[in-house]
Amino acid sequence: MNELPNIVDLTEENVREVLIEQSAQRPVLLDIWAEWCEPCKSQLPILDSLVENYQGKFLLAKLDAEQPLGQQLMAQLGVRSVPTLVFFHQGQPVQVLSGLQTEAALKEVLDPLTMSPVERIRLQVEQLIEEGQHEQALTLLQQILQEEPENHGLQVLQVNLLLAVGRIDDAKTLMAALPDDTAGIAQPRAKLAFYEMMVEAPQRVELEACLHDNENDHEARYQLAISQVVADENEQALENLLLIVRRDRAFRDDGARLLMLKVFDQLGAGSSLAKRYRGKLFGLMH
Repeated sequence: MNELPNIVDLTEENVREVLIEQSAQRPVLLDIWAEWCEPCKSQLPILDSLVENYQGKFLLAKLDAEQPLGQQLMAQLGVRSVPTLVFFHQGQPVQVLSGLQTEAALKEVLDPLTMSPVERIRLQVEQLIEEGQHEQALTLLQQILQEEPENHGLQVLQVNLLLAVGRIDDAKTLMAALPDDTAGIAQPRAKLAFYEMMVEAPQRVELEACLHDNENDHEARYQLAISQVVADENEQALENLLLIVRRDRAFRDDGARLLMLKVFDQLGAGSSLAKRYRGKLFGLMH
């Protein structure tokens, strides 16, 4: 008998409770196996790993195919071979996988089944952001925050979205209410600084015209880089600032290099673009 948490042996006595009642509370993964089945044994450590990693988000039910209950359920489910895995959700079998499965394949089925409503909305928010639909993402995010009003990570994401849709004052208000050491706050704070730098800046078309007439107009290039950051054209902005650093380190008391550091902050520590241009800047300096 299994005594491990979140793993149960299926029996005549508990079959209804596990597959019907328990699967209404959380998904149940039914593992149909046999003692003589080598692929079943190979799959066992994969299943144990999933149980440990998902920390109670699903229940693993073990069913011996050689027992009368196993033969009965296999006939009802149309299962003809082992190993077979059957996913139960809300009292119904929703997915059947036959043969030895990889951990990745099982996670593809488990992830959507084990997500909380809040997690599902969070995934939709991320997808909308990737598609550039920031207004829709903001609306969904605000739904999550009704459930998790003290989640500072989500509030930082909300600040970023408010900046993305141009609601600068709202972003400032929300940012002021967050602790200074909130994880990730440096990114929107740096982005907000670029918005504030644009207040007195010339129009972008004027800056581009100045550079067309004189490519060594560092002030125009510097101001253009600021407007490019606000427009999320970060690579173009970094190229412009790097060019100033290369041609005139004394400009604005090393201002182009310092502004590059602010761009890195607003891109975030994990940005591959920031890492690449940190390397370029380092190479230029040394």
